[in-house]
Amino acid sequence: MNSAMASSSHRLSWTSEPMPGIYLSGGTQSFCAAEQAHEDLSPGLKLALLIEGSFALDLDDRAGGTVTAGTCSLFVSRDDWRLGHHFPEGMRLHYLTLFLEAGLVADLLEQDMPGGVARGGVFHAMRNTPHAMGSLAASILHRPLCGAAGRLHNSGKALELAALAVEAIGRERPTSQPSLANASEVQRLHQLRDFLDHHWRDAPTVDVLARQCGFGHRKMTAGFQRLFGSTISEYLRELRLREAWRLLDGGMSATMAAEQTGYTLPHFTVAFTRRFGVTPGSLSRHGMN
Repeated sequence: MNSAMASSSHRLSWTSEPMPGIYLSGGTQSFCAAEQAHEDLSPGLKLALLIEGSFALDLDDRAGGTVTAGTCSLFVSRDDWRLGHHFPEGMRLHYLTLFLEAGLVADLLEQDMPGGVARGGVFHAMRNTPHAMGSLAASILHRPLCGAAGRLHNSGKALELAALAVEAIGRERPTSQPSLANASEVQRLHQLRDFLDHHWRDAPTVDVLARQCGFGHRKMTAGFQRLFGSTISEYLRELRLREAWRLLDGGMSATMAAEQTGYTLPHFTVAFTRRFGVTPGSLSRHGMN
């Protein structure tokens, strides 16, 4: 696993490999300025529990929603994949993550979990952290034992935590939402997302999209949110703001970037600052330096 992160942050955190194929990382980290970071990951299972803070997430360079305190996120992939993070200025995080290499979860990777992993992508689900998982995470973070005993303790707790996550998160199908009955519907939702990636400037209304994709309105919107972690409108907003970041970082003025991405300047300033933790003007000036 490779990771990249800017340097304007303060850490009180640790990483360890208590047993071959099990990777743990936890502690606290504070960000003096807005930062972006990414991880290049191999096939396997990743679990992240956020105890304090919030940040935005990318999956394979696509918007993956916002992670908030008190939630746990499960990722399962059969292929190499990339996880991106966007940390706002002044944010403090308290977290625990674990990664299990593919060899430790081979049986899981052979199964058809809901959503993207069945078609070779990344399965991602985020839920409020169950009490039992929170207790296990606290036991790992407090690191009560050292040496060989500590490695055995953390390995056992990590595997138990992963098992609970797969049972509580990976198998959950909310009864309040219509299910995705077959692979064809999942494929159409991926096609919808690809369409939005290329037509975000002039995307049709949700009703028109539903007709184009052969879905009912409710099934399409609920399926998109469950599969990709955000509503269609949130996904489109994320694409617009990402493009705005690119334009500003290249030296474009905030006024022009707002116009290029379909915002009025006041609304753009609010949306951009809320999303990235910096004002458009400050990023534009940085891009020209």
